[in-house]
Amino acid sequence: MINWKNSKLMFWTVWFLVVAILIFVLQQIDFILNPLVGILTALFMPLLIAGFLYYLMNPIVKFLERIKVKRIIAIAIMMVLLIGIVVLVVLLGIPMLIEQTSNLISGIPDFINMLETYALRVAEEPWMEQVNVESVLANFEIWLSNITGRFLGAIVSGAGNVIQTFTDVAFMAITIPVILFYMLYDGRKFLPFVIDHMPSKYKLNVKEMLVQTDATISSYISGKGMASLIVGVLLFILYTISGFSPALLLSVFAGITNFIPYVGPFIGAAPAVIVGLIESPARGLLAALFVLIVQQFDSNLFTPFFVGKSLSIHPLTVILILLASANIAGLIGMLIGVPVFAIIKTITYYIVRIIKEQKEVKRTNSYTKNQIEN
Repeated sequence: MINWKNSKLMFWTVWFLVVAILIFVLQQIDFILNPLVGILTALFMPLLIAGFLYYLMNPIVKFLERIKVKRIIAIAIMMVLLIGIVVLVVLLGIPMLIEQTSNLISGIPDFINMLETYALRVAEEPWMEQVNVESVLANFEIWLSNITGRFLGAIVSGAGNVIQTFTDVAFMAITIPVILFYMLYDGRKFLPFVIDHMPSKYKLNVKEMLVQTDATISSYISGKGMASLIVGVLLFILYTISGFSPALLLSVFAGITNFIPYVGPFIGAAPAVIVGLIESPARGLLAALFVLIVQQFDSNLFTPFFVGKSLSIHPLTVILILLASANIAGLIGMLIGVPVFAIIKTITYYIVRIIKEQKEVKRTNSYTKNQIEN
């Protein structure tokens, strides 16, 4: 006779029914969920950015504490530095980015003319007699005009959202510093608070889980942030020396995408190579060479030194995570997909560990009870 109480089939059947009923109920109360989803969506980016800045700045705050600087003063110093950097970026960096972006866009017609000249030159080759070059060029111009129309349409439609965008930016400019301040000031109280409210049999495992999760995120974000900063600075120097007009724009983009494991360098290199090709094929190869050299330093020196092997995730798993996260949330998903997976992996490991320990305790107690009875 089947013991339904201890049956795994019964257990998973009940859980499946519970989840199915929960999904059905949630679909019926979407008028309640929609406002909640809106609130969570509005808070997601401020919390994400504040959390990222917290893990970048907290090691520096701890260092200042070790040299006898009070924590509140250390936090104040870091907040002032952060605000100063933001002001400098707004006053100096953004106008430069706008100028370099406009220069890049203005160079597109020359690039198109160069392509047409090259195509006509190729058309004179004997092996191209079978191809109707004029038809190909006409189709290319139609395709290009469609792309341009969509781009301009997106700009026009986006202009209507300027007020909404300004409101969102103002909201984040106010909330992010406040959230960040309290993360830095009260963040160390989070672990004791959680531990105090846990049952005594779970306290040790939960403490280890939170410490390990915090260490994983901290080492990855702070280490990868430092490595990406160095990559961006090196590329900016190389692009500037070589006369790439949008040097700042290209290096900033490369530094941001360097956070993405494996495929990030390729994404960051693409705009630089395209800008180089607009001028000449040799410039495109030069841009690719710069990225290749810097990425060799990053993969063999910067990232191993600053990050180490904190994530311990197989490369194939990382690729699958990037594919899934890119499909869900685009570039933001690719940036946060791997560390989020690392957090879930750590939490899952400790949950399974707690379950196994509880089963072992029950088995030991049952064995002891049977020995006493016998």
